[in-house]
Amino acid sequence: MKILEPQYRAAPMTDHAVKILEALQTRPGEWLKRKDIAELMGRRRLTPYDIELLQRLCDVGAAEIGKRPNPTPIGYEYAYRALK
Repeated sequence: MKILEPQYRAAPMTDHAVKILEALQTRPGEWLKRKDIAELMGRRRLTPYDIELLQRLCDVGAAEIGKRPNPTPIGYEYAYRALK
């Protein structure tokens, strides 16, 4: 899996970002797809704002983002995990 680097400086974490991080931390060290994270938060899918917050969590070093190939037409999917 390719590990992606942060793209910009992140703003301070919001309460919603903390909720997303807590969802990631329920499965330490495990790579989670966006759908898995949404299910841990009791939702069907993530919103574009949630995805932006995941990127910010990666930018501040609280989480890690990876891009892996899959057989869908787009050819890849993102996976996230919390860092300790």
